[in-house]
Amino acid sequence: MNEIRSMDTEALISTALREAGYAPDAIGSALPRIMRILYAEDVRLAVGRKLSRKEREYVRVQLEIGLSVSEIVAGLQR
Repeated sequence: MNEIRSMDTEALISTALREAGYAPDAIGSALPRIMRILYAEDVRLAVGRKLSRKEREYVRVQLEIGLSVSEIVAGLQR
């Protein structure tokens, strides 16, 4: 379900940026960063509390290497 929601979110953001006049190359470079921010927020919501600076850095690195939100949450709860 996360992948479906992700695809819908990406399509929605991409469409909104395109309609706002952003060029395809700007959208292509910004979209991955926007999605990482949203995934990081998903992690915070799943954990149910504010994350420490160290935990936020851990989340950032894990998202960059391609782990899913559920895998990151599991890693934080160990």
